[in-house]
Amino acid sequence: MLFECTMPELRVGNGSLQTIPVEIYLEIVGHLAPPGEKLSRQQTKTLTRFASACRLFCHIALPRIHERVDFVGHMNCRDDNLSSRETSWNDRIAAGEDLALWGAKCVKECHFRGLLSKLGLSWSVSLFIGCYAVSLGHMTHISRLTFARCLITDEYWRAIMALGALEELWIDQCECEREYTEISQPTQSSHPLKIRVPSFQFYEGYDGGDSASVTAELLDLGRLRFLKADIEFVELLNWPQDCILEQLHISRIDYASSEHQAILKPILRQAGQRMAELKLTFWERVFLPDYGNHLQNTLPDNVQNLRSLILVIDAMTRDHVNPREMSSLVCRCVGFSPTMERLVIKSLISSVPAWWRGTGQSRLAPSKPPPFDHVQDITLSTISPVFPKISYVEIYGTALHLKDGSWVKVRAA
Repeated sequence: MLFECTMPELRVGNGSLQTIPVEIYLEIVGHLAPPGEKLSRQQTKTLTRFASACRLFCHIALPRIHERVDFVGHMNCRDDNLSSRETSWNDRIAAGEDLALWGAKCVKECHFRGLLSKLGLSWSVSLFIGCYAVSLGHMTHISRLTFARCLITDEYWRAIMALGALEELWIDQCECEREYTEISQPTQSSHPLKIRVPSFQFYEGYDGGDSASVTAELLDLGRLRFLKADIEFVELLNWPQDCILEQLHISRIDYASSEHQAILKPILRQAGQRMAELKLTFWERVFLPDYGNHLQNTLPDNVQNLRSLILVIDAMTRDHVNPREMSSLVCRCVGFSPTMERLVIKSLISSVPAWWRGTGQSRLAPSKPPPFDHVQDITLSTISPVFPKISYVEIYGTALHLKDGSWVKVRAA
């Protein structure tokens, strides 16, 4: 029978012990391992010893021990480098051990890293990779799940689809098996055949592959509220008319790509019905095309609900387009917006050699943020007339916040 999360009665023989409130023990555990922080190896050992003292302490400490789990492997290492604790725990879940199964239900956050391919791995690691999908299926209360440089098989897709409490899914540089397209509806299950998650992040490896198309076909866009991905993945999505997307972050946009220019605005038009935050990150480039025309062809023409616009440009554009010119360009392209509250124009870390700036030296020399007075003047003269509800402005590292009717300098986000 599976462990029930109830506190046992404290007794000695036929008599009851004086009960110490559970809140006291929770305070002790909170002191040993502050909530919200990732456990260190020493904290894990300490809580494990605490949990082994008695059943009461086990009920208190086990949810904190298994709150976040990491399954890590390195396929290029000669020795199997999987975490012994997670590996042992995975074995006990597969064996149906009650305490291990109860621990699986305590997991809120799970990370798979470095389980990239079955090729070249030892028999034991390959076996564990398959067993992890079984363990994942028992983590029914998990809210955040990430895969980085992993092989995602049919078993994983099925397990992910069955996670009803999942709030955030992140896939980074993973390989995906194509057999998932043949997954049929289970005869005795009502689990959907789509990944239904409010928040999703996807980054494909630079070596390409079919991971983007495989994942895009599985994603249920009807429930998606936050999406963070590169433009190649976003292009594959077929947005429904009742789209509820509120936040969209698109990266790896190429300035010089005519294909990106042609597809980006239609994407924003389809997905931007209820969008409140838009972030666009552009590729770094080695030459200076007509940035103004590209930006005008990129930004959405329907921003009736947009409250936050974030543009991340490369260092060379920052060095050639001054803050006032960039702000005027953005305001002119977006047009009047009665809802815009936050405007951020930031750049990637400068990679422009100092000799390009005429110093005669070949070292890197990042630009300094513009003065507060200059950004405040730009805000009052250029940005506020177009965005009357604007309350936060950040340009090239200098940030302003509207407080009690006056603009004050704050730390850049």
